[in-house]
Amino acid sequence: MSNPRKSLFLVLVIATAGLITGCEASVSTGGGINSDEVADQIKQKYPAKADGLTLTSITCGSGDPEVGATFTCDAENNAGVTLEIEGTVTEVNEEADDVKFTTKTIKATSNGEVYATTAVDTLVGEGYTVKSMACPEIVIEEGNVVECDVTMDNGTSQTATLTLTNGNGGFDVVTSGPKPG
Repeated sequence: MSNPRKSLFLVLVIATAGLITGCEASVSTGGGINSDEVADQIKQKYPAKADGLTLTSITCGSGDPEVGATFTCDAENNAGVTLEIEGTVTEVNEEADDVKFTTKTIKATSNGEVYATTAVDTLVGEGYTVKSMACPEIVIEEGNVVECDVTMDNGTSQTATLTLTNGNGGFDVVTSGPKPG
């Protein structure tokens, strides 16, 4: 039995990790870090770091206005990827009532639909007669392995194994069925 192995790179998913490199912003303190202002700053800066993707929702916890203090934000982008973002205070200017911070994505999770769609397109392009594929939620992390259920046009079932090849959403796909003709 021969299995296709195809390395894929998801543009939409890659962009979800764009915030990993971080952004810098500053907000007023007012006695603590204003979580709404932090969320607004991250939301404004995200598209430049994520190839034009936008955050559809973001909520941030509060934090202390002290250098080295951290806070977390939960967000989702318009590619359907859920992000856990960590912010770190890098500078505090009490006279100006200003806090500077950097952020990085510490976890990115996809609902699996984007992966399934890309994998189906690839398999169909290789001659497989795939009707549908269903993948579970996928944590976007190099080395993560996920099994997806595949239904072929003739009604038979197969398993597709997706192995993430990097932390940016690239993956290899291997099917359990024979290679076409």
